[in-house]
Amino acid sequence: MNHYDIIIIGGGITGTAIAHECSKYKLTVALLERGTDIGIGATKGNGGVVHPGYDPTPGSLKAKINVRGANLYPKLARDLNFGIINPGMFVIGFTDADEAALKHKLEFGIKNGVRDLAIINADQMRSREPHLAANARYALYAPTATVVDPFEVAIAFAENAKANGVAILTSQPVTAIQKKADGSFLINTPDQQLSCSYIVNAAGNHADDVARLAGISEYQMKPRHGDLLVLDKDMVNKPKTVMFPCPGPDTKGIACIPTVHGNTIVGSTATMMDDKEALNNYAPGIQALIDGVHKILPELDAGKIIRTFAGLRPVVLNNNNDFFIAESLTVKGFIHAAGIQSPGVASAPAIAETVRDLLDDAGLEMKLKPDYNPFREKKPVFGTLSIDEQDFLIQKNPAYGRIVCRCETVTEGEIVDAIHGIIPARTLDAIKRRTRAGMGRCQSGFCQYKVISILSRELGLPVSDICLEDRGSQQLCGSVKGGVK
Repeated sequence: MNHYDIIIIGGGITGTAIAHECSKYKLTVALLERGTDIGIGATKGNGGVVHPGYDPTPGSLKAKINVRGANLYPKLARDLNFGIINPGMFVIGFTDADEAALKHKLEFGIKNGVRDLAIINADQMRSREPHLAANARYALYAPTATVVDPFEVAIAFAENAKANGVAILTSQPVTAIQKKADGSFLINTPDQQLSCSYIVNAAGNHADDVARLAGISEYQMKPRHGDLLVLDKDMVNKPKTVMFPCPGPDTKGIACIPTVHGNTIVGSTATMMDDKEALNNYAPGIQALIDGVHKILPELDAGKIIRTFAGLRPVVLNNNNDFFIAESLTVKGFIHAAGIQSPGVASAPAIAETVRDLLDDAGLEMKLKPDYNPFREKKPVFGTLSIDEQDFLIQKNPAYGRIVCRCETVTEGEIVDAIHGIIPARTLDAIKRRTRAGMGRCQSGFCQYKVISILSRELGLPVSDICLEDRGSQQLCGSVKGGVK
């Protein structure tokens, strides 16, 4: 039985950020993720906005963490080689009441330490976004706002953590937790038992379920469901700026978000649910998104929607809509990182620092590694290379000369790299998250069978065993004819 100083439960952007932070220290660390890949829960169900920090109530945990996390992203993007853009953000007001609310948010942002915030008028808005609704009168402008790809960030955190010694263990749902007399923990999964001195619970929508396994009932959670839309890259009049309407009490409203990869995302709705696996889209939600974005951009073409998806944001009830990050009051050594709803992506790096400090306060000796490597080398992205660079790559490996996904110009070489990467891709969606094969206009209509064939060949599995995501999601029966050889 393996013993670790820390076991992190949950492999989303929060858990992987914590693993990345802990990998800097002379500690033995493991991360357990119940799914087949990291970043497949709440992390993949959002628009990727790194909120600058004007929204949280000053003095709240969100307020303390949001701005710090957002400020960490530019350096993390350079070190870990993930995509980031800086489109800035408008929070748009249409009425006098909205103007008062925006001034209130401006005050919040200044108190929280957000840089360069300003209220701007309609002419200033339209000089940047000429297709805004005619009745948009002013906006809170946050020029420091950035956008990332959340699951790319989670993969980058996990890969760097693993390269620095963290065990990343997928398909490992936790089934039992026992506190031993010596103060350590025993953790059971379906196929192994592990022990550790400290647990960090970053299990997203299931954080309260994991806590109950350890006999802890300090909070209750419900998911907030949100529908989202993805629009094609060739959409005319694409927004250059992240744009939100003036926010409500529980949601920032339906936003229009330019992405790292050139698409536009519209999202999201906000409906409290009882079902923690309710990832279906609902027609009223989709219509609410279309109607909502048309209030900001009336000319946006809904015919350019290429995909709908949904996310579940983890909400701790009766907690003032705040994060719940603390050591358990009843079980020493059990650290909660729960209720990481918006601005969870922005806050993740600072949540990791907060958890690090909680572990230190709880008695774990934190000594920096002299040989820690902060950098992550990223495999080539063929479609971003110059012709000469592409030719050079093909000369080294002809697999880079075989295009598999035409929409996103993804090659066989990139897919093979992903299958044999530091955090290996074993499913169609894992390939999609790493390479974007299947993310384009046809949404894998032309390339899926080729990706299945490559996965089958590289993993030594029959095509009937290749899954979309989790176990039981096989896509084919029998053999693939005419696949990539």
